[in-house]
Amino acid sequence: MIYEKKITVQYAETGVNGKIKPVSILNYFQDIASEHTGALCVSAFDLFPKNLAWVVFRYEIKISEYPRWKDHLRIRTWRYPVNNLYELRQYEIFDDKDNLLISSKSSWILTSISTKRPVRLNKNLPEELMEGKQKPITNDLIALPPITSHDLSRSFDIRMHDLDFNRHVNNSVYVVWAIESICKQVIKTHRPKKIIVNYLGESLYGDRITSHTQELKTNPSHEFLHSLISNHSQKEITRLKTVWECFD
Repeated sequence: MIYEKKITVQYAETGVNGKIKPVSILNYFQDIASEHTGALCVSAFDLFPKNLAWVVFRYEIKISEYPRWKDHLRIRTWRYPVNNLYELRQYEIFDDKDNLLISSKSSWILTSISTKRPVRLNKNLPEELMEGKQKPITNDLIALPPITSHDLSRSFDIRMHDLDFNRHVNNSVYVVWAIESICKQVIKTHRPKKIIVNYLGESLYGDRITSHTQELKTNPSHEFLHSLISNHSQKEITRLKTVWECFD
């Protein structure tokens, strides 16, 4: 029901303030979710020969404290299928004193690789994974509004390094693009304490992505809406909101 592991923060996972980078948090979640689905025989590698793939739909991450280099962490995750249509997945990261540092949840759709259309979970997953024994997860993931202005914009070329097993841009890369488009006076002195992501489409190798950012007039927090646009299709592929706090 719940998959758990212990890790130690590596130096390469930390940033300029001596604490882990936001992308490292997403990578932790991706790794433990992959290990969990692998143990259940429904990982990306298990599903690919069946012409199936997991596609992330929404993400929310709340960070109360960023771990440091060499910190010992305990990470756990569990899944919860909803109406045979999609799965919710919860993540929690604790320090070695069992303080909750980071919590997150995401929603995932199972799709046909050839048609790119969603398929029903009960027709494509093992029966024991649909028996209702999973720990419930509340679906309070929100749909973000579109931005209404472009205060800042920055473009990024999609590299081979950005792709995952299914040859799509890895979900953590979209967060990196949004964070890198923040104004310098904030990104040099602040870090995200909340990240909300709505994944709207896909992007592939060779495309160019433009990240448009709108600063919301809130006090005292710095809050931003982000819209990632494919230069090739001119479609919005990801919509994000980030809330920032000052470094310790």
